[in-house]
Amino acid sequence: MSRKIKCLVTGNQYTFGKDYFETKVTEYGDEDSLKKFFITKKAKTYLNKGYSVQEIRNILNVQEVDLPGDDSQAIKELIDFHRIRGSSKNKRISNTMNFATHKSDPKVLKFINNIRNYE
Repeated sequence: MSRKIKCLVTGNQYTFGKDYFETKVTEYGDEDSLKKFFITKKAKTYLNKGYSVQEIRNILNVQEVDLPGDDSQAIKELIDFHRIRGSSKNKRISNTMNFATHKSDPKVLKFINNIRNYE
């Protein structure tokens, strides 16, 4: 049983201690769900606020290229998983996968990247 987990949104990898890993497995339902649907707290916060996966990656300055695309089945399942889990806590995750979030205006992208440098 590997305790190494990777966030599909940010690409961050973590190796959890045994007790914390077991806590996370309980939280996610089972080990397969944890490994498939784990996202970092920051990424989850942005999803709960309605940001798209690509917007989150831009905000967090994610440079990793081998992550699934924001319209991939893995990302759609991840968003649905967290939407269902969050609905009991009255959280709203918006699946805003439309043409506007996929192909943002280059000036907007430059603006977002410029703002990120001031944070």
